[in-house]
Amino acid sequence: MSRVPRRLLAPTPGWTLQTDVCIVGSGVAGLCAALHARAAGLRVIIVTKVNIDDGSTRWAQGGIAAVLDPADTPEAHLADTVTAGVGLCDEAAVRVLVTEGPARVRELMAVGAEFDRNPDGSLSLTREGGHHADRIVHAGGDATGVEVQRALHAAVRRDDGLRILEHALVLDLLTGADGRAAGITLHVLGEGSADGVGAVLARAVVLATGGMGQVYSATTNPSVSTGDGVALGLRAGAVVTDVEFVQFHPTALFLGDAARGQQPLVSEAMRGEGAILVDGAGVAFMRGVHELADLAPRDVVAKAITRVMLEQRVDHVFLDARHLGAATLEHRFPSILARCRTAGIDPVHAPIPVAPAAHYASGGLRTDLDGQTSVPGLYACGEVSCTGVHGANRLASNSLLEGLVFAGRIGADLARSLPPQGDPVADNDGAGLLDPGVRSELTESMTAGAGVLRSAGSLTETAATLDRLGTAASTDPGPMAWEATNLHSVATALVTAALRRKETRGCHWREDFADADDTWRGHLLASIDGNGALAQEFQPLAAVIPA
Repeated sequence: MSRVPRRLLAPTPGWTLQTDVCIVGSGVAGLCAALHARAAGLRVIIVTKVNIDDGSTRWAQGGIAAVLDPADTPEAHLADTVTAGVGLCDEAAVRVLVTEGPARVRELMAVGAEFDRNPDGSLSLTREGGHHADRIVHAGGDATGVEVQRALHAAVRRDDGLRILEHALVLDLLTGADGRAAGITLHVLGEGSADGVGAVLARAVVLATGGMGQVYSATTNPSVSTGDGVALGLRAGAVVTDVEFVQFHPTALFLGDAARGQQPLVSEAMRGEGAILVDGAGVAFMRGVHELADLAPRDVVAKAITRVMLEQRVDHVFLDARHLGAATLEHRFPSILARCRTAGIDPVHAPIPVAPAAHYASGGLRTDLDGQTSVPGLYACGEVSCTGVHGANRLASNSLLEGLVFAGRIGADLARSLPPQGDPVADNDGAGLLDPGVRSELTESMTAGAGVLRSAGSLTETAATLDRLGTAASTDPGPMAWEATNLHSVATALVTAALRRKETRGCHWREDFADADDTWRGHLLASIDGNGALAQEFQPLAAVIPA
């Protein structure tokens, strides 16, 4: 199960566009990168998979973590981030995040984002799991992502120098003879002359494609999150790091076994306001598990819920927020209440059924502090990247912050030095396309064997399934086959890494290696060779922290 195709089978591009910077993705990372590139005077084309607002950003409920309270400090935010990352955060990257974050949040407000405020006009700050201070800025109660997306969308629409290609699925990276990124191939539906498979030539490419949650059968991620950026990067020869660390959000709204695809999120901020996790008998179970009880880091809470579910042989637990009162719930969590009520649950009068679901990939395309991957001219930002800030487990509400901060750094790097357009090297050796019919079995196998609970036995069984599914070749290119191939590629990388890391750390929980082991305090770096063979290298943490 160690092979990844070098290129997707696809028709020869029938049209070409040219720009300075091509940005793939339209969430907080992609739109911020676009605005920074435009501020540097560069031409920009944004490529987005469905509509500009269909990514993960608009689903973010809790908020953005940043030191905006004079009583708080970047050092305290750093300490909470490093603690949540369980020894695998790159401290230099975390320091960039927490020191540059407040200014980036203020920039976001300057372009029009309106966050909730107290009666005196100050920002209303709350607390989430793993934080020891109130530092979460939010909007619309629990609709922060909607407001962030709205403000950024409006900002890019105001700029005539930005072109947006919607309904565009990225396929592969184009590179020059020197190996530098020279653009992308993509498939577009409904863009007039830019229709079908084409190419965008660019002096630099920024991947901001989001996560890979759809590799699991139950996830909080939208349907577009099929790991396209990580798969593209692997095919292009980029280094991928720490993909075994997939965070399972503890409290996705449980809608029964029939519910698949995107599971509604019940924000951690609800526990920040005082909601309590209980079992079916109403017994609270987080006290004594961690000093922060219900506000422990997400991996701790997800594991505790899973233990209760296993011990009691149930498929969910409950989040009890009734004691907060109707007024607080209606004001602070209107979106959650509306979604629950649509499902026939009223949190004012009944506890909310919840269970863990795949939520966030802490690993991805390895980047330096300027967002540059190991392929020259190819940048990555947001969830598709691995900057090192999250380690083995992302701290709550650091995700939008990471997109803001590192998009700014990418923009600054693009402004400093951007070489002329390179001539792409022709490569028509597309291969390895999978039958779309493998997708359901693939995601069920990943949830069963590489989910919250993992062991050598479960991972080996999933690896065997991936091996078998990898032989289901297709010669009929199209979006469903391309997505299935991308999912198989990232699943292969994830399971290979999870098998190799023989310890429990953060959101990687090996039942057969139940404790963290300092010999594994480092990163697993994966890449493929010219034949598509997947290789991994272990680097101790000290070897990858910039001096």
